[in-house]
Amino acid sequence: MIKTKSKLAVGAMSAVMTAAATAGPATPPPVEPEASGSVLDSIHLFGTARLRYEYADFNKVDVKESNLLSLRARLGVKTDEIYGFKFLVEGEATGILSDKDKYGPFPPPNNNGRAVIADPDSVLLNRLQLSYNAKPIDTVVTVGRQYITFDDQRFIGAVGWRQNDQTFDAAVLQNKSIDKLTFTYAYVDQVNRIFGSDAPLDSLETFEGDSHLIHLNYDICDGLAARGFAYLLDFDNAASNSCDTYGLELQGDTEVFTDSKLNYLLTAAIQSDAGENTADYEEYYFRGQVGVKNDCLNYGLGAECMTSDGEGGRFLFPLGTNHKFNGFSDAFLTTPVDGLVDYYSWVGTKFLGFNHTMALHYFTTQHDSSELGWEIDYVAARQIGEYTKVILKGAYLDGKGDQFDITRASAEVNVTF
Repeated sequence: MIKTKSKLAVGAMSAVMTAAATAGPATPPPVEPEASGSVLDSIHLFGTARLRYEYADFNKVDVKESNLLSLRARLGVKTDEIYGFKFLVEGEATGILSDKDKYGPFPPPNNNGRAVIADPDSVLLNRLQLSYNAKPIDTVVTVGRQYITFDDQRFIGAVGWRQNDQTFDAAVLQNKSIDKLTFTYAYVDQVNRIFGSDAPLDSLETFEGDSHLIHLNYDICDGLAARGFAYLLDFDNAASNSCDTYGLELQGDTEVFTDSKLNYLLTAAIQSDAGENTADYEEYYFRGQVGVKNDCLNYGLGAECMTSDGEGGRFLFPLGTNHKFNGFSDAFLTTPVDGLVDYYSWVGTKFLGFNHTMALHYFTTQHDSSELGWEIDYVAARQIGEYTKVILKGAYLDGKGDQFDITRASAEVNVTF
């Protein structure tokens, strides 16, 4: 069932119809056949398909392993810029090709007693957006259902790993009128989560409310950028995820050896409860990493810390692409009650046509430094021609204390056109 219940999604539909009725040149258009053809040339059909097998095993009492074969397909239409306007619409369907009782599509208790693989079957409107480029003031405004991502998606992202992405019913303004500075503001009416159109709980399907995202990026010089952000989240149907986050980030790279670059990242943020959140907390986030990249190798190390008061207050990432961080086992998509410290390293290279990356993680709690375990992750990816990509991925978490072991593995084929 396709749902478009948010004010901004409905508003985008209205805006599209209004723009179609009112946009146009001040004088009658030419009638030559070439002119008609040029308009049609600005309209493009696009699509993607992803076939994936995924296995998950939680070494936990009363939780069985999961096996899932799923196929996701998207089909959309987009336009080039016409009198400053661009339009995009995209539908999505995810089908389960294996036994639906053999995997857990939702968090407990709606997981069939099995390890969670959050790819339920669904049919939905993935994106519907209209944008206007006001070139004289270097400003682009986009309204409707859309992707919103900032930086490496730690705080705000699309969760692209899952079959159903996270999208936002939002109005976004981006301005670049000041040299080297990019300012972005987004008003978010609804967040469409990864659990699809038939999620068993309203808060699994969407986060609803009035949220504000503010992001600034300043290019200090070639290879060095400073960022500041304020993410003010207020969800009517998920108050425990309502929070205000303010942060600063510095990211850069510099040449250190012949054909090698040293890259580095420093991030610090503070977060407190907001809206109707009953938790009373003020917690912190710190991250630092350094790496080296050249034509042969990509390697580095880092540390990430999410603090906790040990009494329910903890630093959270309600809208982040959390699978990308703290291990591909997905053990820590939500920060543990006692916080989390992740010491990690990685190495990557290209061999036999595949890009290979291996990462190691060592986890402890932040509040009392209890050991949570170590994890090893591996990814191999290969582009085949212009339209096809193959990805193999595996993760093993050796849990300690109350943290159980987790094994995940997947193989997928992506096709785009």
